[in-house]
Amino acid sequence: MFGFKIWKINGRSMAPVIPAGSFVLTSKWSQLFPVKEGQRIVIDHPVFGIIVKTVAVVDRNGFVWSKGENHESLPVEKLGPVSRSDILGRVMFVFRPEASLA
Repeated sequence: MFGFKIWKINGRSMAPVIPAGSFVLTSKWSQLFPVKEGQRIVIDHPVFGIIVKTVAVVDRNGFVWSKGENHESLPVEKLGPVSRSDILGRVMFVFRPEASLA
């Protein structure tokens, strides 16, 4: 509906920028614009499935190389490039989990 979708973040590869348990609001409309370094995107990765990553670089052939924000995340080289058609949307907003009241 309207090109928006909400995804739940299960892993820690994007922490602390996007903590585990967060939800991200994505938009497909953003696919009409160029993919740029630093944008956070949802990818249907051919090996790792649906993942949220940060764009590291768009190479001269138009392939998108991505990275996690956590030091435990897979390196850019291991994730490898994906085509623009593998991008499901751009992260527009992050809904972080509430801190527990202790």
